[in-house]
Amino acid sequence: GSYTNAPKQSSCTLCTGGTYQNDTGATGCRACSPGDFCPEGAAAPLPCEAGTFSNATNLAAASECTDASPGHYATTGSTQQTPCAKGYFAVAGGLSECTPCPGGTYQGEAGATDCRDCDPGHYCEPGASTALPCDAGSY
Repeated sequence: GSYTNAPKQSSCTLCTGGTYQNDTGATGCRACSPGDFCPEGAAAPLPCEAGTFSNATNLAAASECTDASPGHYATTGSTQQTPCAKGYFAVAGGLSECTPCPGGTYQGEAGATDCRDCDPGHYCEPGASTALPCDAGSY
């Protein structure tokens, strides 16, 4: 988490926020990796928390990671958000996973923030991406 780049120094300098150093005897600091943040004096990058992401290389605090948008999710250390799959939704931002549509509803599009009611004459199992027609003789 520190370095010195000059001879005859009496102490080392802490790496600034957004950088880190994991080696001893270093003469500089390394840029923080995408999906991570590095507080001042960091000896290693720390991952953006679940529900957040970043593709920047200079974050100094977890609060600088970006919340995933509604209809999307981000796992720990993500460099980008991911749209919810068909049959799933995320009503709020900052989530680490999407929720399957409950039975009786469906969602045919990725990146959804809600589910649609199943149409009359059709049924929808949990996590359905389409409404399925009822068999002849049933409703």
